[in-house]
Amino acid sequence: MRNRPGFAMITAMWLIVAIATVAVLFGLEAHERYTLGINASERGVARAAALGALALEQAHLERALRTANAGTNAQRLRSSDPWLDVDSTYTGPVEIDSIQVDVVAITGGTKLNVNQMTEDQLRTFFGYLLNDYSTSDIIAQSIMDWRDLDEQARVNGGERDAYLKDRKMVLPANAPFREVDDLLDVRGMTPEILAQARPYLRTYGGGAINLNAADKYVLRAIPGMTDVILQRILALRQNGGRIRNINDVIPGATGATGRPGQPGGRGGPPPPTPQQALAQRVAANTTVDTQEVEFVISAQAGPQAQPVRLNATVTKNGQNARISWRQW
Repeated sequence: MRNRPGFAMITAMWLIVAIATVAVLFGLEAHERYTLGINASERGVARAAALGALALEQAHLERALRTANAGTNAQRLRSSDPWLDVDSTYTGPVEIDSIQVDVVAITGGTKLNVNQMTEDQLRTFFGYLLNDYSTSDIIAQSIMDWRDLDEQARVNGGERDAYLKDRKMVLPANAPFREVDDLLDVRGMTPEILAQARPYLRTYGGGAINLNAADKYVLRAIPGMTDVILQRILALRQNGGRIRNINDVIPGATGATGRPGQPGGRGGPPPPTPQQALAQRVAANTTVDTQEVEFVISAQAGPQAQPVRLNATVTKNGQNARISWRQW
């Protein structure tokens, strides 16, 4: 009986500890929920700011399309390509509702879609980039095996069995690549090779390659492109010139879309000459003005908030600028 007061005191103390523990747990959970709510709110604000910046840039691009320029040589050049020099014109910070949003604009038509390139294009691109056509052949065939739906490996490529034999951690997806960095899992690829190739590749979009803006490694992979044509393009650009049409770089390309029919015989237009056929092939995959602009937009709602990044592609659609692709 003499121990009951002590027992009661110990029980009361444990009860207090249990209540305090529960209170602390509730407090921690409430704080966590509060933090999550704040983060979600700030992320929503940042997303809205990023979208606002994208809408602002879209409006600027549409205004450029609808504004006729004439007079000086610079104005006439701008009129022929309203989105000329977007890299410098549209890159920089903008303020959306007191939030500073960082915008980076990149001239479109300067990258190759690795999910759309043919085996020949892949082989040509990596061969020209690396100056190693044996390695480029392995990479090209391995990329095709990674993308296609079957399990039949090409001679220098590889399907699931080859990756298992090599004890690879990642197996072919038999699907398009989601990110350029996913190429690192392809047979024959190394971090060094990917670092060289990354600036010229993407995994989305399509469109024509810009003869006035694309790098030589991208230009060389265009179907029909030859070393001679490439050198003409680079020489013209290095001398401050601008390619106006395919005739500037392929002599004899006039009439590449067909020449008027000549009287006699069965009538109708004669078949194109080899030079005209080559011009048709190159022209079908290229452009001489800026048809699209890529944007990388970053917004942060507060100093401690997680930044939001938006990637978007804006393409010409008559006198309008259409957002054709987006990724958070």
